[in-house]
Amino acid sequence: MQIGGLHLLLGAAFLTTVAFIVSAVVDHSKFFRLAIERELSSNRFHAIDGLRGCLALGVLLHHVVINAQLYQIGSWALTPSRLNTFIGRGSVGFFFMITAFLFWGRVIEGHGHIDTIRFYASRIRRLVPMYLVSAGLLIVTALAFTHFRIVVPIGDLASQIVSWLLFTIPGTPEINGFNQTRLINTVFWSLAYEWKYYILLPFVAALAVKGRALVLAIGGSIAIALFSPAQVEWFFLGGCIAAYAVRSHVFRSRAPGAVGSFVALGCIATTALYQPMTYTLMGAVLLFVPFVLFAAGNTLFGALTCRPARLLGLLSYSIYLLHNWVLYLVSRCVNHFTAVADLTPAQYWVVGSVVALVTVALSVVTYRFVEYPTMQPQEVEICSSDNGPA
Repeated sequence: MQIGGLHLLLGAAFLTTVAFIVSAVVDHSKFFRLAIERELSSNRFHAIDGLRGCLALGVLLHHVVINAQLYQIGSWALTPSRLNTFIGRGSVGFFFMITAFLFWGRVIEGHGHIDTIRFYASRIRRLVPMYLVSAGLLIVTALAFTHFRIVVPIGDLASQIVSWLLFTIPGTPEINGFNQTRLINTVFWSLAYEWKYYILLPFVAALAVKGRALVLAIGGSIAIALFSPAQVEWFFLGGCIAAYAVRSHVFRSRAPGAVGSFVALGCIATTALYQPMTYTLMGAVLLFVPFVLFAAGNTLFGALTCRPARLLGLLSYSIYLLHNWVLYLVSRCVNHFTAVADLTPAQYWVVGSVVALVTVALSVVTYRFVEYPTMQPQEVEICSSDNGPA
């Protein structure tokens, strides 16, 4: 099985079609129909809502392709495909910009003031319940594959479990000696960056008042360039800058329309061609342009505000946290009967479509019964800040 660029595009179309069909069906439920109607009638960044859904599917596609490589050569790593690399990393970069954009927007509106206790309480309510479900699934899965027999000292096992429950900030140890623990779910690393941003936000906000925002931006840029190994912080900085840009009436009036959509697509294509690794200053600059256009009201010819995209946006946090677990289990199941490495590209994309179908279906359940019950009314209005990546 060799997945080339054409197969990747066809697979993307296939997975997207499956997910959109499922979301369109779910849209007929009263709960989700009312949720979409609340979004439509609220004062929010509507294109961002649909963008999150597209990004979640992008990360899913990225990992489906990497998973094929895993079964071919035993390596979970970036594939030779520049397009697939960009799809995953570009989606994560956009997710980081969304987070920074929405919350720095609140800092701007509050003139540097943020209710720290309320802010952290809202972040815990919004992010922790679904994360604990996802981390719990990883832990139980690892224990199941070791037949629930404790093979490490109980203190070590407790420490391993705590590391995964704490957003992997302490690390990503093997659970009970299961050497594929990290493959069960590979997305948690990005949430550690999200929490670092949340921890810094009140302090940076306090320093940014009285015209010091530019000085902080310059200082932050120097720090990122010199000391950041991953360079993903450029996207957080870009999101903060976008929060200022969209408050310009002139910019908001010119961003929508066909010209803006073509500019956005051009920048995305340029990034995919020339900056596929994405986590660079130039990658962040190129993706900043389409992001700020979307934030200012450009809908990419309506694709970002259609109802299926909006619904996928609602489900994006669950999709992000669940898809890798589903992919891991479905692939193990298929491989038990037929070697995944021997599947044709068409057969493998059928497997990928099953993963998308199951992931979206599970996300419908977890959003309804895990995410939504813990959200306060004001959090429902700004939930577009919550994501996921590769």
